[in-house]
Amino acid sequence: MKQKLNPPATGLVLEIGSGDNPNPRSNVLVDRFLGSDNRERGGDLIVDRPFVVADAHHLPFKEGAFAYTICSHILEHMDDPQQFARELQRVSKAGYIQSPSEIAERLFHWSFHRWYVNLEGDTLVLHPKEPAEPMGELFDYLYEYNPAYYFFQRSMPDLFWIEREWHGSDLRVDVRDSSPLPLRDPAALRALAQPRLGLSQLVALFFSTLLTRLVRADTRKRIRKLLGRSYV
Repeated sequence: MKQKLNPPATGLVLEIGSGDNPNPRSNVLVDRFLGSDNRERGGDLIVDRPFVVADAHHLPFKEGAFAYTICSHILEHMDDPQQFARELQRVSKAGYIQSPSEIAERLFHWSFHRWYVNLEGDTLVLHPKEPAEPMGELFDYLYEYNPAYYFFQRSMPDLFWIEREWHGSDLRVDVRDSSPLPLRDPAALRALAQPRLGLSQLVALFFSTLLTRLVRADTRKRIRKLLGRSYV
């Protein structure tokens, strides 16, 4: 999906948990784990710029060291999400967080994630993830191998991904015991089901979906690197 992040043209950009797909704009990368254990990332770790091994709950940087921090698919892994948020605001003036939504977590096979993530207004709301995964890896395979499903998911980004760009001290993370999703409310469900893209956007997405799914994953990685993009 196209990420709604806006790092500044100048200033240092930190990326936490960059894994196998660092953002082209990032100047410094942080990851907690080295080595070949890729259970919590999509491929082999890429180290192609300054890289620091660190725990994101306690970052080894001075206050305000970075203009912007990118955290894509990291929050749901954290032991203490609120401490993580405090560290982000300590070392960075602004940043971007993206996570799978609770709906995505319940469909896909991500047993190593610790939290369901929702967005209420500007507040990231987390509650503990349940161990049960009734769908197994079905939706992982649908996303990778079925263009029709891939098209549907990409056409409803707000249903499957949570995004929050923050500035200064306005990053709020709330940890609760239960889900805030109103899944018994017909009006709320109708709002969730509304199309997010216009006709011209859907047509463009349809053809890009066909092209993308016909291209092998390793080839897509090379295209991303060539175009300077995180996602293709």
